[in-house]
Formats: sequence, structure tokens, C-alpha cells
Amino acid sequence: MFVDTKAKVPVSLGGNTIYIKSKMDFGTVAAVQDEIKATGTESADMQFERLGSYRMALLTNNIVGWEGPAFLDEKGKVIPCTRENIRRLDPQDPLVEMVAAEIGERNRKPEAQDPN
Repeated sequence: MFVDTKAKVPVSLGGNTIYIKSKMDFGTVAAVQDEIKATGTESADMQFERLGSYRMALLTNNIVGWEGPAFLDEKGKVIPCTRENIRRLDPQDPLVEMVAAEIGERNRKPEAQDPN
């Protein structure tokens, strides 16, 4: 019935790890939906743009931490895991793509069971 909001899941690649929520709770789902609604119109021309906005909303609301050499600044200090820095992630980086896929998989609606 309740989502463990403290549980986090590591997604790792090449010595770098991004931690995500184990599953979105009702509040996170609402925050993602609100961010999408705030991005613009509902026209078909906006589909591609909205896909990017949806992915960004998923990442900023589900990434809870990171570690590894890719997350260090030039002085060797960890770059804070903030919404602003999450927005700066390379969308084509394989680890970021893995994280987006894992968030999607963990939050996929279960298939309806056949009543027969």
C-alpha cells in the first residue's frame, strides 16, 4: 500500500553510480505530472518536446544521489546532486539512459490480469 520513500536503487556503469527512488510514490507522480503540464500546450507538434520534458521530470524527481569519478569537479570534490545539476546531465550518456530506462521499468503499470 505504501512506497518506501527511503529506499534507493543503484544504477552503475564504468565505476559511476546514480541512485534512484525504488518506486515513485503518489507525491512524486503528481510532481512529474505538474512539471509536464507546466511545459506547454497539448498539441501534436509538441510531442517530441514533451517527451524530453517528461524524461527530465522523471530524472529530476527520481535521482536521489550519485558517486564516482564522473561526478567529481576539477578539484576532486563531489558535484552535489541537485535539480540544477541533474538538468545538466548528458541525455545521451549511457548511464543516464540506463537510469531513465530503470525508472520507467520500476514504475510501469502492472498488466491487467485476465479475469478468466
